[in-house]
Amino acid sequence: MYFYELHLHTSETSRCGRSAAREMVAAYKEKGFTGLVVTDHFVNGYSWAALPETWKEKMDVFVKGYYAAKEAGDEMGMKVYFGVEYTADRPAGEDYLALGLKPEHLYEEFMDCDQWTIEQFINQVHALGGIVVRAHPYRVADYMSKKAQERPGLPIDAVEVFNGGNAQELFNLQALEMAIREGKPIVAGSDTHGVATTATNYIGFEEDPQDYAALCAMIKEGKAFVVHQNKIV
Repeated sequence: MYFYELHLHTSETSRCGRSAAREMVAAYKEKGFTGLVVTDHFVNGYSWAALPETWKEKMDVFVKGYYAAKEAGDEMGMKVYFGVEYTADRPAGEDYLALGLKPEHLYEEFMDCDQWTIEQFINQVHALGGIVVRAHPYRVADYMSKKAQERPGLPIDAVEVFNGGNAQELFNLQALEMAIREGKPIVAGSDTHGVATTATNYIGFEEDPQDYAALCAMIKEGKAFVVHQNKIV
């Protein structure tokens, strides 16, 4: 079995992050994971990258968590990939994980994308060979001003049906129903912000994806299995 974390935040970039990137990588290495994707909050979310003025300065801050994790992963023998947690319709808290991108894509191809519609964002991710996962679509929390829209027919590639940050199991079950209703593959993510909450929900494969593109393709093809609270579902 080859296990991957798809939803992880670092204190270098996410303002709600409680552990540094190196600590997070070490925690997953100790738990026997093959790899992880750093999905820090983007500039339209709770991110340190929202504070600078220019787009380049914002992106320089945004990629800090990833690069710190990548350096640690290279040293520890852990695959570390780059992702984005993009918030649409702020402050509703409607979140999407963009996977399969490279950090350099953000500087030009995604310039000012915090002003885009979610459809524009998804189209650009797809144009660059990435995939988009709907994250915790039914979560209710005090930082969300309203319930997120269901958006049937939105061209997402998968639904995060188990999320470690959901306060109620009902939110997970509703997400699973969405995936079934929309005919989308399912994934899971710990949504971890610190070492104390690592590896609660994640994905696995019987064969290890050769690279990031292969991982995304296998998710899109429904080849990932999900682990929820240490149980394969």
